[in-house]
Amino acid sequence: MYTKSMAKVIGDNIANRRHELGLTQMALAERLGIGQDALSRMEMGMISPKIARLRDFAATLECSVPSLFREQSDDMNAYFSELTELLLPLEQQKRDAVIRAIREIIKAVK
Repeated sequence: MYTKSMAKVIGDNIANRRHELGLTQMALAERLGIGQDALSRMEMGMISPKIARLRDFAATLECSVPSLFREQSDDMNAYFSELTELLLPLEQQKRDAVIRAIREIIKAVK
């Protein structure tokens, strides 16, 4: 069974999040103060960001550090984990509003 290297997992997550934000490699590299070539090698899993820079990556990509390490999966635990990360920083009233919105979305797609 093939499992991705951690460098590849991190690289895929950086690339996916960069795409979600509509950023080019050049734009993200500039924001991080690194070369576009280095970012490209990271996204391909050839190299990994330095541990000391992971917070910079997460802040720039508007995500958490743990989400950079998460393998994409259809496993429900991964969904629960991601939803928890998204909800935790919110105030209780906002969490409740998000849950109500999710319920309505689920009703609409059923």
